[in-house]
Amino acid sequence: MMKKIYKSKLALGILTAAISTSVCAASQMHELTDSELSEQTGQALLSLGFTGPSGAGVGATTSDYGFYKLGLEAKVELNANIKNLQLGCGGVNGVGACDIDMSNISLSGLPDAKDASGTPTWTKGRASTSAEITNPFLEFAIKNPNSASTREVSGFRLSAEKIMGYLSAGTENVQNPTDGIKTFSGFLKVAQTPVNAFTDPAYFGTTEDQRIFAKITALGLFPRTVFTDAAAMQSSTNGGKPWGIQVPKQTVNFNFPETVVSGNRMSQLNLVVNDVPIPTISIGADSGAIKMLLDSAILTVNNATFYMGAEGTTAAGCAATPNASGCSYIKNLKANVAVKQNFSLIHNLPITSGGYLSLQNAAVKWPGSDAADVAQPGWWLSFKDPLDFGALNPTAGINMDDVLPQIGTFITNYLSQNNINLGAANTWNALTGAPIYQGIGSITLADNARAVMTLNNLLLDNNQKPVSNCYGSLKFC
Repeated sequence: MMKKIYKSKLALGILTAAISTSVCAASQMHELTDSELSEQTGQALLSLGFTGPSGAGVGATTSDYGFYKLGLEAKVELNANIKNLQLGCGGVNGVGACDIDMSNISLSGLPDAKDASGTPTWTKGRASTSAEITNPFLEFAIKNPNSASTREVSGFRLSAEKIMGYLSAGTENVQNPTDGIKTFSGFLKVAQTPVNAFTDPAYFGTTEDQRIFAKITALGLFPRTVFTDAAAMQSSTNGGKPWGIQVPKQTVNFNFPETVVSGNRMSQLNLVVNDVPIPTISIGADSGAIKMLLDSAILTVNNATFYMGAEGTTAAGCAATPNASGCSYIKNLKANVAVKQNFSLIHNLPITSGGYLSLQNAAVKWPGSDAADVAQPGWWLSFKDPLDFGALNPTAGINMDDVLPQIGTFITNYLSQNNINLGAANTWNALTGAPIYQGIGSITLADNARAVMTLNNLLLDNNQKPVSNCYGSLKFC
C-alpha cells in the first residue's frame, strides 16, 4: 500500500526559509576548541556499532562472532500489504519447501478495541493506520572478526529497537484456508492463552476397544465376572434406542501456560498442557444403568454379559444435576491435552515490542534476543515478546473416539477393586436367571488416571478473524 504526500505552497515556503537560515548560520561559523567541542551534544541520523565476540554465543561456541550494526535514528511508519512472501525455497534446508512461506500478509497499526464477537476494530479503519518502527537497523554477524585471513560474513538481520504494529496473514477464518502462513521458520512465544472448548456427545461402550470387565456379587456372595459385549449391543434392540452410555456434551476449559515455539519449516503449532480437569460425566440412573444377562442362574454361570444403558435409561436428569442421588457418574477424570493447530488457521499476530528477520549459514545467537532464541541456518523470523492470541474458542466440538477407550480402561481398573453388589431383588433375579438391572454407582477414578486428548485443527472464533487492510470492500489489495 502506498501513501501519497501532497506539498502545499506554504510547505515550500517553510522549506525555503529553513534553507536560507542554514546558509546564513553557516556564514557565521567559528572555530571551537577541543574542550568546547567536548561539551557539545547532538544526534546523528545514522549510527554504527560493534558487539565483540564475547557479547553473544553461536552454536557450540561463544567467542567466534562479532556483530556490526548500522542503524537509522528515526521513527518509521509503515502500512503494507504483501501478496506472497517466500524466503529460503530450496537452499540450505533442502528442496521442496520454503523456510518462510506466507501469502496475503498485512502490516498496520494496532487495533483500538474488539467488538462483541472478539474481532479487532480500528476507529478510522485499519488501512488508515501504520505500524511504528523505531530506530531500524541492519546487523551483520562476522565470524572471526579479529582475523583478516579467516574473517567471513555468516549472516545478517533486519530489525529495530522497537516495533508496534499488527501483522495478519490470510483473508478468511475458515476450516481449510488456502492462504496465510504455510511454513514458518523462527522463534515465538505464545502468551498464556485461555481455551474454552467442548466435546461432542457420544455413546460409550458400543465398540470392542471400549469393553469393560467387572465383578458382581449377590448379597456379598457368588462372585462372578461380567463384561460388556459390543457385538451383542449392536445386534440387539434397546426399546428403539441405541445401547451404550450416552455421554453428553462436556465443557473443557483450561489455560495454556506461556509456551516457546521454535524450529525450521514448521507448518503446525504444537502445544501441550497436562492435568486438565474434566467435569463429572453422568452415566445414567442407578436404577437402570446396566442390564445383565446371565446364561443361567448365578450359582452356576462363570461369565455373564452386561449391557450399558439399559432399556428406558436416560442420563439427562442426572447430567443436569451433578451429584444427584440415584445417579451414576465418572469423577476425577483429568486429561493431558495436545493442541495441533496448522499455522494457516492462525491469522492475527499483534506485535507490541519487536522482532527480527535474519539469514545465516550457521546457528547464530543474535545480540539482545531471547535466551532460547538461536537462529538456525536459513531464513529465520523471530518475535521478541509473547504473542497474545486472545482466547482460543473452537467453534466445533472435540471428537471423543480416542478418549472413550481410555475411559473404559480406567473404569475396568476401578471395578476390579470395587465389586458390584446386587441387592435382594436382583439377587432373586440372579438366582432364577432373569435379567438384572443394576447401577454401577459413582466411579471416582484414581488420582493418576489421565486421558490423552487431542485438539486438532480447530476453527477458532472471531478473535482470529482477519480484517482487511484495504479501503473499500476488498479483502486484499
